[in-house]
Amino acid sequence: MYLYVYEGYQGGREGRQRTEELVRRAAERYIYEERLNLGTVSGRILRTERGKPYFQEVPIEFSVSHTGSLWVCLMDTGTVGVDVQEIRGCRREKIAERYYTADEREYVQSRGESGFFQIWARKEAYAKYTGDGFTERLRSFSTLKDTSVEFIDFDVCAGIKGSCCMKEKRELWIRQIV
Repeated sequence: MYLYVYEGYQGGREGRQRTEELVRRAAERYIYEERLNLGTVSGRILRTERGKPYFQEVPIEFSVSHTGSLWVCLMDTGTVGVDVQEIRGCRREKIAERYYTADEREYVQSRGESGFFQIWARKEAYAKYTGDGFTERLRSFSTLKDTSVEFIDFDVCAGIKGSCCMKEKRELWIRQIV
């Protein structure tokens, strides 16, 4: 499983087009690094009814996230989800009370702001993994206790928390793309 990182991302109007270019670049590199015999990634990136992106003709799963100028894309042959969150000021107690389970709120109390954003990245990664988005089910889903999925937490750079969600834990390789 590979996490491709791009620094200097700018969203806005061109954000979706730029994301598709970066996803294709990451996919080409993934195919090369995994020595997969899949050819090139040339087709459009499609989306499910709920917005989960996928390749029509290439059997690679991917998930994308960005925060500030950091963009990441997780690639694997199995279903995956990824999220990155820049640590910033917010009403974390109020958000945690609304969206976190009791054990997650306890985790945030013991770890503070960093713990809050780690759980938030896990929740978002899980939502992308399932393809359901951020639904009511996430309020009762514990990213600390549920064993139906695995998480790998990572820090790409200072002040940013990240998490990957997958069915079974795998080794995570982080690569820069330019």
